[in-house]
This record gives sequence, C-alpha cells and structure tokens, in this order.
Amino acid sequence: METVETVLQQMSTVSKPQKKFMQVLLILLMSFRGRASFRNLSRYSDYHEKTFSRWYRREFNFVEFNQLSLQAICGTETTLIAVTDCSFIPKSGKYTEGLGKFYNGVSGKAEKGLEISTLAVVNVTENTAYTLSTRQTPSPSKDDESCVDSYLKHLQQDPYFITRHVFRLSFYSVMPNSFFD
Repeated sequence: METVETVLQQMSTVSKPQKKFMQVLLILLMSFRGRASFRNLSRYSDYHEKTFSRWYRREFNFVEFNQLSLQAICGTETTLIAVTDCSFIPKSGKYTEGLGKFYNGVSGKAEKGLEISTLAVVNVTENTAYTLSTRQTPSPSKDDESCVDSYLKHLQQDPYFITRHVFRLSFYSVMPNSFFD
C-alpha cells in the first residue's frame, strides 16, 4: 500500500481527506468479497454508507492515478506499448444511456447494446497489461460523431505519454501517424 500512498502524494489535485478516503477505499476493494455496495463497504470500514456516497460524487482523476502507479511499478527500463480495443456489452431496454447498435465480435454482427473503449499499457518485459482508462462509446447517430471519432477522442483525452510505442488494431491503421506524434 505504500505505492498507493506515494502516488496519492504526487497528485496535487487530491486533498488530504480525499487521500485518506482513497487509501481506505482501495484497501477495501482489494480485500473485499461480494458486492461492493455502500452498505457492504461500510460494514468493513469505519465509514458510514453516506460517507461513501458523498465521496463517490466527487471527482477523482483515475487516469493520472493509473499513470503514476505504472511509473512507480514499471520503472524506466521496461518496454511498454499502449494498446486500445473495444468491447461489446449486450443490453436490453430502451432507456439506457448510450444504447445503440455496435459490432459484437462473438456473433460477428451489429447488435443492440453498449460499447466501451479501453486504453491499456502492456509491459512487454513481464507479459502484463495494465488498464489506463475505459470510456463508454456514445451511441452512433447521423448527426453526431462516428464511433471511430470517439475512439480517437479517447486516445487524445487520456495521454499515453508513458510509452513510445502504440499498437493499433488494423481498424486504427487508417489513422495518420501524425495523430500519434
């Protein structure tokens, strides 16, 4: 847990009470079995379930936290590459935010559901992957941006300066190399 403390100390946007809460929360989530509801989390900590609710409403930069953690864990001598991929989540109903038709690789066709885009870093030396960020792909519509535009936006919003190499699936290979410079 000293890595978590070190990383939280490096994050200037995190207040002291939030650092304390995040340390407790991360320890709980790593050692917790079962459903991680506010009530269950409060059973195994000194915090009340309303405290969890209040802290969950506040912003926390998990992308920065993940990047600083990777820098602390991997060091400078390891070979890292950034990778990106999308995953389909089947979903029924009418009122789910972002519900649309997305490609499902399992069935080989577009289906109704949700899609997430994940940006990760692979440590080639140790054959290990670490997720930096995951974003929900907005539902494609005629007026808005396409799914490819949202994937590119995800790459631009979450900097991957931690690596010099970016692995792109063939779908992304149509992008100009200047985009990654």
